Amino acid sequence: MLYKKMGLVGVQPNIYTLSILINCCCQLGKVNYGFCFLGQIIKRGHQPNVITFTTLIRGLSLQGRIDSAFKVFAKMTETGIQPNEVTCNSLIHGLCTTGEVGLALQLKNNMSKWNCRPTVVSYAAIIDTLCKGGLVDEASVLFSQMHRDLNVVPDVVVYTSLIDGLCNSGRLNEEKRLFGEMVSRGISANVTTYTCMIHGHCLHGQQEEARRYFDEMIDRGILPNIITFSILIDSLCKDGNTEDALGLFKLMDKINIKPDQITYSSMIDGLCLAGRLQDAVKLFDSMVDKRLQPDVISCSILIDGYCRNRKLDEALQLFKKMKQKGLQPCIVTYTILLRGLYQDGRMKTAQRFVNEIQSFGVSPNEVTYGTILDGLCKNGNFLEAIELFESMEGTGVLADVEMYAVLIHGLCRAGKLEDARKLFNEIPEKGLVPDVATYTTMIAGLIHHRISLEANKLIIQMEEKGCLPNSITYDTIVKGFLEGNETEKALLFLRKMREREFVPRDSVVSLLINTLSAGELKNLVLFL
Repeated sequence: MLYKKMGLVGVQPNIYTLSILINCCCQLGKVNYGFCFLGQIIKRGHQPNVITFTTLIRGLSLQGRIDSAFKVFAKMTETGIQPNEVTCNSLIHGLCTTGEVGLALQLKNNMSKWNCRPTVVSYAAIIDTLCKGGLVDEASVLFSQMHRDLNVVPDVVVYTSLIDGLCNSGRLNEEKRLFGEMVSRGISANVTTYTCMIHGHCLHGQQEEARRYFDEMIDRGILPNIITFSILIDSLCKDGNTEDALGLFKLMDKINIKPDQITYSSMIDGLCLAGRLQDAVKLFDSMVDKRLQPDVISCSILIDGYCRNRKLDEALQLFKKMKQKGLQPCIVTYTILLRGLYQDGRMKTAQRFVNEIQSFGVSPNEVTYGTILDGLCKNGNFLEAIELFESMEGTGVLADVEMYAVLIHGLCRAGKLEDARKLFNEIPEKGLVPDVATYTTMIAGLIHHRISLEANKLIIQMEEKGCLPNSITYDTIVKGFLEGNETEKALLFLRKMREREFVPRDSVVSLLINTLSAGELKNLVLFL
């Protein structure tokens, strides 16, 4: 170590040398060693200065040890050393990092006590934290305050933070106005600014506007980064524009930006959603060929693609390889695989994975339980589903409306109407509100069992509770009454359906044609 060599050759370190060593220790995350050198400073008769203390405060703040940072700050002021802007900004940054934005604001406002003023760095840290916490209005107020401070000039970092906050909260018109203001002040947007705007517009379904910003940044000579590309590719894939996403994916290669695991995962997901499983597999393999190791997310996406295409053996094989590579499946991976196995009727294999989840200590969530309940019901294992449902409370997972709907549907199909009624009536007791799917399922069960009067009461109750029937509800009711030879009731609800501008499904229309007489069909055609 160079410091030790200094001592060996008789060169005595001064306060500047020791302060540099303290800074090195703090940069390396070894703040405790920094305090050792502070001891050396005092031991050698030197007086620590504002730079020495500020370095330690910044090191502690970066580690999130904000209480310790304030103790050093208090010690510094007690010894008569006045903090400067850098000292205060280090504390403000630490407070913001630990979520203490209120205290950060107080510190900014108190800076005049030590004859220093807030800088653009002070404002930037607080505005960014407020925006990330969804407090955009508060950030805007502080931004206006900064404008009134003649000693502070807003920079691209501050503008970008506020633009990002406005985008994330859906205030896109305000974001455009602020972006225009920034440009008019001669402040050039950077890749982060454009990426924030692209993300905001993608987030709120404005893909065309996001693409316009993307093209604009390229026209201005600003090179998109991996984050920019990943956001756009993911959004395009989710919107079904797989070809456009592939075009961007290929553009990355042309401008020498290497896709990461996130980009690959988004693209693989998009291809799977578009039904292009073979292309997704090729892309997955190319990722491996380029020595970019697939992670749990990319593996889970492809497993989902295999399951959706009923290629369970391939899904199981990938799951096995994943574990062999040392990747621990998460609960999402298990849930995807269970859904595919239940759909394919592979009950024994599904049960093996349920047991595996429990033995590996992976905690099932609401989605996992919902998937298992649905799978058990669809495969006729109603008793097992009820037992699982009743045991859930002991695991800390509370049943939601979707789970009730799944069980009620399964019980109605199995002819266990009383059990279904009991569950339906239990929903409000659990503090839940039945949704349109739950009502529709229960109504369908009642109609199927020819309990029309109770079904009608439930339809009225549904509307009184503000849960309006949708087209599926009407289709279910009309179909149920037709199958029960209650034609008049079926036509009554068909008229209500028409009044609400819902169009019956083809299966319902076919049933109408097969059920109604020629005269009834003629009247129906005139009505429709």
